[in-house]
Amino acid sequence: MKFTRHYKHYESEFSEFLNGLKQQHPEIEKDQREGFAIWWDKPPLELDAMKRDKMSEVKPKAYLYD
Repeated sequence: MKFTRHYKHYESEFSEFLNGLKQQHPEIEKDQREGFAIWWDKPPLELDAMKRDKMSEVKPKAYLYD
């Protein structure tokens, strides 16, 4: 049973609020994209750096209270 026909044009109050806020303050979208770029758009790691990181990892003990 599909409900897509019934709720095709439905928009929640929260979505309406966010869309209105973005229309009133268009700089929010730009700030979001800049923040995303800071945390997620990073260059790929080099293979040597990945290998060094893996080799320098300290293995946890199987039982913590030894």
